[in-house]
Amino acid sequence: MLHPIKPEYVIPKLLGDRRGTVRGGRRQSDHEPKRGWVPAFTIALGIALADWIVKAWVAYTVPVEGFRPLGSCVALWHVQNHAMILGLWDNFPLGTRKVIAVVASVLGSLVLLQIVGRGHRFTHGQRRWAWLFVGLVLGGMLGNLGERVVHWAVTDYLSFRWGDVWLPPGNVADIALFLSIPLAVPVIAFEVLGRMRRGRTEQQTVTLREVEAEPSV
Repeated sequence: MLHPIKPEYVIPKLLGDRRGTVRGGRRQSDHEPKRGWVPAFTIALGIALADWIVKAWVAYTVPVEGFRPLGSCVALWHVQNHAMILGLWDNFPLGTRKVIAVVASVLGSLVLLQIVGRGHRFTHGQRRWAWLFVGLVLGGMLGNLGERVVHWAVTDYLSFRWGDVWLPPGNVADIALFLSIPLAVPVIAFEVLGRMRRGRTEQQTVTLREVEAEPSV
C-alpha cells in the first residue's frame, strides 16, 4: 500500500529517521534515541580545532612558500591553496568555485546525516566504525571549509618525501579525509549486510504468515 508523501515526513526521511515517517519504523532500533551525533561530532570538532590551531601556527611562523624540513621524510611547506580538492576546477572563476563548494558541502552533509540516521541500526560494535567515519569526514570538511569562509584559500603545510620528490603539502583536515576513505568500505558493507539480513527476516515472516493462514485439513 502506497502512502502519500507529506512535507513533515520529508526531513526525517532525509535524515534516515523512520520514527517521523508514516509507518513510524519497523524495527526496535528505529525507536531508540539517536545519539550517534555525540561521538561523531566530538571527533569532528577535535579534528577541526586541531587543524585550525596548526594552520594558525604555520601561518604565523612559516612564510608563504617557506620550506622547513623536519627530518628526512617530513617537512613544513607553507602553501596557500586557492584551488578545490586535488586542484580541481582551478581554472573556474572564484564565484563558480564557491557555488561548487556550497553544493558539495550540502550534498556531503546529507550523506553524513543518512549514515548517522541509519547507523543506529548497526550492532554496537559496528556503530563505532560509522561514528568514526562520519567524524573524520565532517572534521575534514569543517577544517577546510571553515578556513574558506574566512579567506577562501586553504593553508597547506605538511609535505612528505617520496624518493627524491617532495609531495604537494596537505593539512590535518586532508589527513582526516584520507583516513576516512578505507573506513567507507566496512560502513557500506554493514549497511548492505544489514539489508540482506532484514530482507531474509521479512521473507521468513511472510512465509510463516502464509503457512498460518492456510486452512487446516
